[in-house]
Amino acid sequence: CYEQNFMVFFLGKNFMQLRLNSMIMDQNQSAKSRTLKRLQVGGLPLIHAIIKRMRLKEILYKYIPAHGNEDIPAVETLMLLIYNLILGKYPLYELQEWVESIDFRCINNESYENVKFNDDRFGRVLEKLYLVDRASLMTDLVVEFVKEFNIALQRVSNDSTTIKAFGRYPGRTKTGLELKKGNSKDHRPDLKQLVFSLSIAADGAVPIHYKCYPGNVTDDKTHIETWNTLRQITGCPDFLYVADSKLCTDEQLSYIVNQGGRVVTIIPETWNEVESFKEQLRKTKKAKDIIWRRRKPGSNDQKEYFSAFRGDYSTTKRGYRIHWIYSSEKRKRDRQSREKHLKKVEQCLAVLNGKINKRALKTKKSIKQAAQQIIKEHKLEKFFHVSIGTITERCKVQIGPGRPGKNTQYKTCVNRLFTLSWTQKKQLIKQEAQTDGVFPLLCTDKDLSAKQVLKAYKYQPRLEKRFSQFKTVHNAAPLLFKKIERIEANMFGFFIALVVQALIEREVRNKMKENKIETIRVYPEQREANHPTTSKIIDRFESISTYKIIENSKIVEAFKDSLNDDQKLILSLLNIEENKYWNSAA
Repeated sequence: CYEQNFMVFFLGKNFMQLRLNSMIMDQNQSAKSRTLKRLQVGGLPLIHAIIKRMRLKEILYKYIPAHGNEDIPAVETLMLLIYNLILGKYPLYELQEWVESIDFRCINNESYENVKFNDDRFGRVLEKLYLVDRASLMTDLVVEFVKEFNIALQRVSNDSTTIKAFGRYPGRTKTGLELKKGNSKDHRPDLKQLVFSLSIAADGAVPIHYKCYPGNVTDDKTHIETWNTLRQITGCPDFLYVADSKLCTDEQLSYIVNQGGRVVTIIPETWNEVESFKEQLRKTKKAKDIIWRRRKPGSNDQKEYFSAFRGDYSTTKRGYRIHWIYSSEKRKRDRQSREKHLKKVEQCLAVLNGKINKRALKTKKSIKQAAQQIIKEHKLEKFFHVSIGTITERCKVQIGPGRPGKNTQYKTCVNRLFTLSWTQKKQLIKQEAQTDGVFPLLCTDKDLSAKQVLKAYKYQPRLEKRFSQFKTVHNAAPLLFKKIERIEANMFGFFIALVVQALIEREVRNKMKENKIETIRVYPEQREANHPTTSKIIDRFESISTYKIIENSKIVEAFKDSLNDDQKLILSLLNIEENKYWNSAA
């Protein structure tokens, strides 16, 4: 009886354990069949809304039509690449992972959600883009969005930057683009580069033209070509063309003026007119009038002012109008720069003084050349007087070997030692201070006032800001392609990225002004901005996603993050309805 009871207990316990194990396995199996998938939405709907208004996809299909043997049209792949460039460039080999993480509904592309977009597909679409007439494509695109967004083109600013490259990129494209060493604005003269020229409208700093050149091309050879293209885009030649001092060549200025164009630029220091005027300032003071006051950039409480010198000034050749401008902030910068260089020269000369009469510095000529070289490197030759002195040193030396005694004979040796001394020419430095803060602006339109010319030129920093965003937000450099043809095609994608970024920024700021909204919260910790940038606007949506619970390859539940008041405000400023944020086809 005892053995029977034990067997029943033993079998029952084993049965319960087996049952429990079975239940755990069933639960684990059920858990494995249920997965949570997160899909990013972020700022994609904002970008899509702007791109849709630009009619970008329709224009791209005009130049890159779909072929019957393509499972996915090349334009659809190119659009994904452009979205990625706007958000921040990924290497081609990481794009597939990024594509798989986004919610295609927010860009109205749900039919391609399960397609594998690998790096080869993106590389091939760049090669197709390279083969099309990108100049005509850019013109059609710019004309379309200028009309849609009502962008004023009365004034256009132009400048260029360099984009460095690591590695070897042999070859040359059909347009003549090749990587070359040149004047590096990234301060990397050891690397090959290309030159990226960009033109922006004064209405919102929206890019309307770009062109890539070999890395050794300088700006004084590009402005005529750029101006001709801008004339086609604007439809007239009388827009105001603003550029830096490389525009100041007789060939370029005369060409634009003869074609009916207008130019504002800064005159380089090498012109005779500049030296002549500054020489007059060193000797006598000239009257000037304040023409503009503004808040100092980067400051909340400090002001800067600009003055124009009285009188009519013009170039010796062709008689272009010159406006001589005085800047209070430039005066401070010029003085600080000169004092810094004067101090540096003093330090270097003191170091040199400790090295004379040794090795290669034993002659008067070598010492003077070394001192003058130091001064020349800092371009302060006229502010220092250097003199080399001589000291005679006499000493008695025993003639012959041995210990000195009463019969030891001596001879007198004379050694010449050089001394280095220098003085600053205080009077010349004082006279030079009279030219601090002064710079000349050239304008071919004599009807424009000094204030109008100055404001046009002072818009150039907005273009520098675009270059900064180009290299930081969009990660333009370094170049990460194997073929020079893909690099050239990808520059067109970067141009579109800059356009979309500028249009989002412009739309939000204009709507804020229209609705009398002074600030919106786009910075971390709910901090406010009165001039929000696109990168910060998109950052506000970075964490927004949709979610799917999938069981046995079926979606059993779907949900999404909620939008806060700040995000809803941004959507309203961009005229995006909340339901269209989640599904652009809604």
